[in-house]
Amino acid sequence: MERATVYRWNIRNGTGVLTRPDGSLAWFHLSTVDKGDVLALREGDRVDAEIENVPQGDYECRAVSVRRHVE
Repeated sequence: MERATVYRWNIRNGTGVLTRPDGSLAWFHLSTVDKGDVLALREGDRVDAEIENVPQGDYECRAVSVRRHVE
């Protein structure tokens, strides 16, 4: 798991983009978001994400698990 920030989130099409600590971007799909966070997730939120270094479209990697970070 790593901490990232929601850069873009479009619940209508079910996709989003995370900014990783190194500045790179990771794509994610609605199905990877924790069920309790789907409606609450907003751009700028800090999240805990499991990210694979597998290309997804224009992105070099994708998240396979995303949940809002609770401090």
